[in-house]
Amino acid sequence: MNHRLQACQSLQEQVRAQLPAELAFFQRHKSEWLAAHRGQFVVLGKQTFGGFHPTYDAALRAGTRIFGLVTPFLIEEVDE
Repeated sequence: MNHRLQACQSLQEQVRAQLPAELAFFQRHKSEWLAAHRGQFVVLGKQTFGGFHPTYDAALRAGTRIFGLVTPFLIEEVDE
């Protein structure tokens, strides 16, 4: 695993702790998303749905475009 991905995952763990409503939303909808979006990455922040993306990097780019560099947002893979 490369250092950039490790740093992103560590940051993502910290963000998860700051976004309990978004994480709960993901958990509630995960089972319905599995059929159509398995393996994709969903972006959630400030109670806003940022869409499904094919890769983590694409989700990260979308999240920073939608929420900026200061506002925390959640990226979760739709997988079991």
